[in-house]
Amino acid sequence: MTTIGYIVGSWAEGSVNQKLARTLVAQAPEDTQMVDLDIRELPLYGRHLDEDFPQVMQDFKDRASAVDGLLIVTPEHNQSFPAAVKNAVDILTRPGGTSVLGGMPVTIAGTSPGRFGTISSQSQLRQFLPMLGVRFMGSPNLAVGGAGDVFAEDGTADAQTTERARKFIAAFVDFVRAG
Repeated sequence: MTTIGYIVGSWAEGSVNQKLARTLVAQAPEDTQMVDLDIRELPLYGRHLDEDFPQVMQDFKDRASAVDGLLIVTPEHNQSFPAAVKNAVDILTRPGGTSVLGGMPVTIAGTSPGRFGTISSQSQLRQFLPMLGVRFMGSPNLAVGGAGDVFAEDGTADAQTTERARKFIAAFVDFVRAG
């Protein structure tokens, strides 16, 4: 059984990225366990916390270190990824010398109402994540544009997006297993 942890950078009511995450979970191969690494309760990281690292942050790191691969589902805010995503990544690498990301397979997906999906936010994440020692899956990518036309009110994705999600998560699971 391969275990994929996922972080969703938006927890807004009706979030299209929450819907995309649910689609990816539903499309994961049968022999894959998908684990929600919820970031909603994480405090804002600051270096002053390294000396007395909060338990909620340590628990998050422990849950992340137990997975075989990490999927980041990110929205795009003002042509960048949201602070919540960066905060989660920072926590996974702190205090210094205790990063759980070294060697971890990582990929990114996202959706937005705009035509280009989350290309800008994903591009920025692709710039710095490899510097943290992750094993990054470069392709395929999943940046879904026009989210308002892709997801039904009940959160289900259209057939094309569902198929793209199936291929994407299957490719990531294969990438993780190839280790």
